[in-house]
Amino acid sequence: MNSMSDIKSLDAIESIATVGDLELWDATIDVGELTLAAEKMMTAMPELPAIVVLKHGKLIALMTRRTLFSQLSRPLGRDIYLKRPITEILVHLDRAPVVLPHDMPIASGVELVLSRSASVAYEPVLVSTPGNPHRVLAIDLLLRVQSSLLDQAMQAKDNLLAEVQRTAVELRTTLDQFNRARDRLVQSEKMVALGQLVAGVAHEINTPIGVALTAATHLGERTQAFNQLVANGQLKRSDLQSYTALAQQSTELLHFNLQRAAQLIQSFKQVAVDQASEQRRNFDLNDYLEQLITSLRPEARKLGHNILLTCPEAIAMSSYPGALAQVISNLIANAMVHAYPEGSSGTIRVIGHDLGEMVSLAVEDDGAGIPEEHRNRIYDPFFTTRRGSGGSGLGLNIVFNIVHETLHGEIACHSTLGHGTTFTITLPRVVTQ
Repeated sequence: MNSMSDIKSLDAIESIATVGDLELWDATIDVGELTLAAEKMMTAMPELPAIVVLKHGKLIALMTRRTLFSQLSRPLGRDIYLKRPITEILVHLDRAPVVLPHDMPIASGVELVLSRSASVAYEPVLVSTPGNPHRVLAIDLLLRVQSSLLDQAMQAKDNLLAEVQRTAVELRTTLDQFNRARDRLVQSEKMVALGQLVAGVAHEINTPIGVALTAATHLGERTQAFNQLVANGQLKRSDLQSYTALAQQSTELLHFNLQRAAQLIQSFKQVAVDQASEQRRNFDLNDYLEQLITSLRPEARKLGHNILLTCPEAIAMSSYPGALAQVISNLIANAMVHAYPEGSSGTIRVIGHDLGEMVSLAVEDDGAGIPEEHRNRIYDPFFTTRRGSGGSGLGLNIVFNIVHETLHGEIACHSTLGHGTTFTITLPRVVTQ
């Protein structure tokens, strides 16, 4: 009589999805039979919740165990009804049976049967199985299965929550490691940039220092010869005039070249201090950019590039010059590395504009441009088209973060293939701490 007799417990119900998968009872009786037959069927199967009543093979009612025995338990009920047809019992049924589709989800079935009136909320229902025969489903089984499924769902939810929490901890740990690694790489890039600055300035200083050293050596040699003439009493008026003229020229040459070297050293010193200290201070934008680009030109010239600056004078800034220097340096370095194919050269322009309380700085090149498929990713950390060729993929990511977080500005990129790239930075002249 049991369509799923292999289900012995609720421990293996994780595969149950619909009411048709539950334990269903197949017990039918014709409406014309005596009530005695129904009692015998109920007695033979003590767990049978109800009997399907048919007329000419069609469903007309569901006679529950409670309905049957409540009638038979009345005074004289047993004697009255046992030998009468089932119709004597059916007159006491006040509604048609509830029929659930075979493929109805268990949760939907529970919701439907509990929507009935309280007096019949726990009465059995019918399940319409394939081929339209009806089977009886005990509500207590449906509710127990639903409860067990809810328990499983809650357990799964708890397991999922625990897994999410564990994953969150792992992600937080990974993010911390990533941030530490990024900070180390950013610091490393700063040191590389500072090292390139030192190398460039050292190369630039070498020329005036070399000229000054040559002039001093030559003046020393002529002074020694002049003193020898004086000691021997052979000094002539022409010798004196020649020596004083040489001394004048050498002094001027020494002064000019040593002053040039001092300017280069001062420029390098200020830029290096700003990049290392990251302090906010007042400065003139044009003067500072001149100092910065002076320190960058040696490296550019070595690669065959030219850097030009156009910026109005007397733009007073109260900002972070070290951060600004790193932004401009990275943009220029990015152009030198990516804008020009190996062996080619070009011109990189830094153009400043006074916008009142704001300033704009454009770093533009006349190189190859950025392919469209790369433009939305240029600020992503570690994105580079020069992987394995010295590109870390952090240059523009550092620029983006510094512009937004430190300088409180905005950055935009415009590029056309074959016609170069322009990065435009808009910054407040006064950055609040």
